[in-house]
Amino acid sequence: MMGVAYPIIGAPMFLISYEELVTAVATAGGLGALPLPNFRTVEDLKKTLQNIRKKTDKPIGVNIHLSGKFQWKKQLALCLDFGVKFFITSLGDPRLILEDVHANGGKVFADVVSLGQGLKARESGVDGLIAVGAGAGGHAGRTSTMVLVPYLKSKVGLPVVAAGGISTGAQMAAAIALGACAVVVGTRLVATDESRAILVYKEAIVAAGPDDIVCTDRITGNPANWLSKSIENFEKMPELGSKKWKALWSAGQSVAQAEDIRPAGLVIAKMVEEYMHTCKELGQSVTDV
Repeated sequence: MMGVAYPIIGAPMFLISYEELVTAVATAGGLGALPLPNFRTVEDLKKTLQNIRKKTDKPIGVNIHLSGKFQWKKQLALCLDFGVKFFITSLGDPRLILEDVHANGGKVFADVVSLGQGLKARESGVDGLIAVGAGAGGHAGRTSTMVLVPYLKSKVGLPVVAAGGISTGAQMAAAIALGACAVVVGTRLVATDESRAILVYKEAIVAAGPDDIVCTDRITGNPANWLSKSIENFEKMPELGSKKWKALWSAGQSVAQAEDIRPAGLVIAKMVEEYMHTCKELGQSVTDV
């Protein structure tokens, strides 16, 4: 659908995913994605897109927030000018951008955490869904990815991308087996060389286990997953753009499989290698009677 080698999307993570990580994922054969709230001005976004295009002509995506807090119309126009073809909506009405994105040959997928949201997104005309299951870093649903993906696929009928608890090739194989057309990898990519997370954040990802992840709505007003130690002294939600956000570390339960800090390209390559090995093993797990 998007012209990439592997069905792997690098999550557009706030304050984490910038040109370095997006380029690394795209170069490795996945789809790198930027969160547009990372950029305070349209000019900052333009510079980043220019830098990405200097390094790669591979497809990239963006997460766009369609609310009054952001200059989304100018951001959209700029992204289309730079050939962005994949848009993820997680706030606001996707219909606001569908006509322009489709006119430029792009696709719009909506983040959803429930069947109700999935049906509403389908009514709006989106091209597919990002099924954000329990245990995903950042905002997440309460239904496991293993249940949510086939549920949405059967009830909504749109292409479904699996997000939440996916950081290895075996987990990717499981998601594809469930009917997902691709997977989103976030937490594992925090602990990479190209991530703009500070070193202690990356090290905390590697050191943490799934029991160190806390789901709470106290931070943003909506349920989201965080490294427990980083929110121990949380008082109130910082203003957008506040440096305090850097001290609040989002992460998903897939910290369980993050064992080191390495280049993002190696993370993608290892996932693909494990995926192929897992599929081969699964093919040998039953015999005809």
